[in-house]
Amino acid sequence: MEHLITTVITSALVATVVGALINAWLDSRKSKHATRFDALSTAVALEGYALTCAERIADHDLAISSNGHAGTFLSGIPELPELSVVAGFLHPKKASVANRLMIFHQEIRQSDQYISFMWDVGADVEVTRSIAVSEVAHIGLKALVLATEIRSVFRLPIRELVFGEFNVRQTLESSSKEQVNG
Repeated sequence: MEHLITTVITSALVATVVGALINAWLDSRKSKHATRFDALSTAVALEGYALTCAERIADHDLAISSNGHAGTFLSGIPELPELSVVAGFLHPKKASVANRLMIFHQEIRQSDQYISFMWDVGADVEVTRSIAVSEVAHIGLKALVLATEIRSVFRLPIRELVFGEFNVRQTLESSSKEQVNG
């Protein structure tokens, strides 16, 4: 009888511990998948933002080549969509990416303030437009680099932003270099 009670108690204890471990493991897997999904959503949003920056630069180039009859001149930085930084981004290897993602809004705001300042004090419209293009290209490239790092850290598929002849990275890089060298 004593052996039966020991067996029942031991079995109940093992079942409780194993059940708790399995539940913890399942919760961890669900959390990991949710974090990867959030990372993918954030990377896609950043890539979309970089695409918007490149499109605005191309539109600005069209405005220049048509003497303002087509396209739109750049006057500031495009608005960044809402980005979420979830707790899963704060693992040791991912914390630096989370940090840069969190301060990206401030970098955009500083670039936009710089452009606004140049519009207020600059006497040469062409120089100010050139600065606006350079800042938009710089911010777009930062968004692309951040998206690429998020994809790398979370082991997500790589995405090339090439649409026919329109290569987002090349557009941003050439605009950034033209403004620095020009």
